Amino acid sequence: MLKQYDFTMKIPKIEKVYSEIAVKVHGAFMYLIPEQDAKKLHEQKYHAFSIYCIPADNYNTVHTRISSLHESCDVMPETASKLNSLIIKGAGKAEIIERGEVFSTSLKELLAKTSGRRYRLLFLTPSVFKTAGKETGFPDVTMHFLSVIRRMNEFEGEQIDFDIFRRAFYRCQFGEWQFRQYDYNVSGIHLPGLTGHADIVLPSDAGEQEMLKKIFLYASFSGTGGRTGMGMGGFFFQKL
Repeated sequence: MLKQYDFTMKIPKIEKVYSEIAVKVHGAFMYLIPEQDAKKLHEQKYHAFSIYCIPADNYNTVHTRISSLHESCDVMPETASKLNSLIIKGAGKAEIIERGEVFSTSLKELLAKTSGRRYRLLFLTPSVFKTAGKETGFPDVTMHFLSVIRRMNEFEGEQIDFDIFRRAFYRCQFGEWQFRQYDYNVSGIHLPGLTGHADIVLPSDAGEQEMLKKIFLYASFSGTGGRTGMGMGGFFFQKL
């Protein structure tokens, strides 16, 4: 089962936080949830949760999304849904001014509601992957989905081969696209991540369509690339 929770925070002293705000939100939740749960979250082979924050329209306000890929991490969205405020290290008390509801679904349910072939891939917060031991966001876009496939195989029982995904991905038709590098600060380490979007038309082959849709839908919960628990890899799969 997949779970997701959205909320909006007003952080009056946000300018005093020098790391990306999601890093601080991650730290705040590690203090809020039971110690044994926090320990388990970091012992798993693959992180089964993601967090990201994006600026809202109003000054000093951010939208936050917390997702769980497995029941072992449901404590994250469920804890968030009960909060009225959050103590952000370095910025003080953040008031939660808007809240959603915990959204529970499954990959099968999401896929059944997804039709058509024209979509936009939105990389909302910097996405990064490792190549030759070095973290980067470029140049191969498919690498951002390697971690997505690994977590799908682990938590959903899939058996997707990355090379098969890569071949199907490059059979998509690409329209408008815009990518840029954005250096993301994780506790003083600056990582060169990718942000932006690409408009695609999925291949005509039904099997390839289904595989790609599943991966992109799952990525909207898991995030793309690495450090998704620290605010990186926020992703949205938008129908055009």
